Amino acid sequence: MFCCALWVIWGSRNQMVHERKITSGRDLSHKIQSYLMELEGVREKKLTFTSARTQGQGEESMGEIIQFDVAFDIRNSRSASGIVVRDQNSVIKASKSTLHSNVSSLFVAEAFACLEATKLGIYMGLGSVTIMGDSKIVINKCQMTVRDKSIIGAIIKDIQSNKSRFQEIAFRFFQRSENFQAHNLAKDALKKGEEMYLVDETPNETVPGERWPQNPD
Repeated sequence: MFCCALWVIWGSRNQMVHERKITSGRDLSHKIQSYLMELEGVREKKLTFTSARTQGQGEESMGEIIQFDVAFDIRNSRSASGIVVRDQNSVIKASKSTLHSNVSSLFVAEAFACLEATKLGIYMGLGSVTIMGDSKIVINKCQMTVRDKSIIGAIIKDIQSNKSRFQEIAFRFFQRSENFQAHNLAKDALKKGEEMYLVDETPNETVPGERWPQNPD
């Protein structure tokens, strides 16, 4: 970890000397954390790729499907989670977006979104769910039972604790191109600074549907 931090600091020093570009302490912290997560992702790449490939080839999802995605504002350390719940016929049953502050990296934002997906499933009383997202690192960590010691370890612990609230739960990776609705929810929430939660209504419908009376947190 010390070597990684030194490497990032040295790179920032070179930018300051040659490009006259000054990097703030916050940006340095973001770069170090992101680089460490990238290294961890490389170590887990073989396991994650095998898992994702197996899940993507002919495996049917159990129960309802909860899809999540994020939008991340690194400059202001903010993120938004977009969550879409579908039944077994792929009909959208619920949509939710949540804003997060003091988010240190994209990996933290993705972990928060996955946690929001489990919380939404619990709130809706779903017994059997498949949670799907395009973050291979987060999905892989959620599938594990051992304690995670990375910078998102505390969030992963909360996700794993929520598993006991379901009869069945699985975590699957899938491509962002298949997850555009959750991604658009997150982008709109971050852009407008507004959270949204709908039941039996798609976000782009003009006729209001049933709305949750309160935030399901």
